[in-house]
Amino acid sequence: MSFIGSMLAGAAKGFIATGNPIGAGIGALAGAVGGSGGAGNALSAVGNGVMSAGQSQYLAETEALQQQQLNFQFAVQAQSDTFDNVTSEKSEIMRESNELRNVAMEQRKADNEITKEFIKSIA
Repeated sequence: MSFIGSMLAGAAKGFIATGNPIGAGIGALAGAVGGSGGAGNALSAVGNGVMSAGQSQYLAETEALQQQQLNFQFAVQAQSDTFDNVTSEKSEIMRESNELRNVAMEQRKADNEITKEFIKSIA
């Protein structure tokens, strides 16, 4: 196989294996240097190491972003829980206030009845 043929075959293999132009470039270099063996395999191993390091970096950054998203979600959930607790407390205070108002109203009615009976007994 000719020099250019080896280069094209290496580029095709690199692109198919990795799915990106960097892999195609590394494959083309491997094909140009060694054709189908020897130095080409060594260069492919270097290329695989570079790709592995790149993927590891990408995975680490993705994990960091996922952790950041989880922290944000926890903060939003804590804020939501606090809001729910404050709203429940406010509702309970309003219920107690309404009940005290009702008791006071009943007391006034009872006082009015007593006053009416007292007036009747005087007259």
